Amino acid sequence: MKDLNNYYSHARTELAALVPSNTNNVVLELGCGGGATCAYIAREKKADEIWGIEKFTDAASHAKELKVLDHVLEGDAEVMIKTLPKEHFSHIIAGDILEHLVDPWTVCEDLKQNLKDGGVFICSIPNIRNLSFVLKLLFKKRFEYKDSGVLDRTHLRFFARKDVYQMFENAGYSNIKIGPVRPKKKLSYKLGKIIFGDLLTKGFLVTAQLKNSQNKEA
Repeated sequence: MKDLNNYYSHARTELAALVPSNTNNVVLELGCGGGATCAYIAREKKADEIWGIEKFTDAASHAKELKVLDHVLEGDAEVMIKTLPKEHFSHIIAGDILEHLVDPWTVCEDLKQNLKDGGVFICSIPNIRNLSFVLKLLFKKRFEYKDSGVLDRTHLRFFARKDVYQMFENAGYSNIKIGPVRPKKKLSYKLGKIIFGDLLTKGFLVTAQLKNSQNKEA
């Protein structure tokens, strides 16, 4: 974690925006960092109860100090989700987290039992099928890891659109929607999207819903 201050302070408002304003919501954030996104959710009165899971001790301590999260679980997400209450959360948020997990497919499936009926999984995932990566692979002829971004050296898994859709579909979610994380408003970008599609998308913003009664059958 090279930039700890940014890790503490950066709220993922594009993810939080997908949580409707409703004080009855119960929100879980995987990889809550220093709690900035959770603090934003609390400030906007989008939830009555907020949980976070964070593996880095300094960040988890910072999240606790904010006193806006009801529970901060410190540890690896793939382990800590086993301790979560069943049928409890209306929304689960994972901002650029799934690609860091050993088995994100099982995590997505396991978290169904923690969602309420009709609950929504909200996440962002880097798109390996983007033009900048394809061109570098084509001309440099190497898979060059970086300190951040799509080729972050800490990424364990890589996804394109169909991979993301299949992960949630196979896990038993419905109403799966996938779009760019930060769509640009420029006409040139919109025209480029028509021509190149996902090649211009560096990250996907995803929502997937749990069908009524589906978690009770899991």
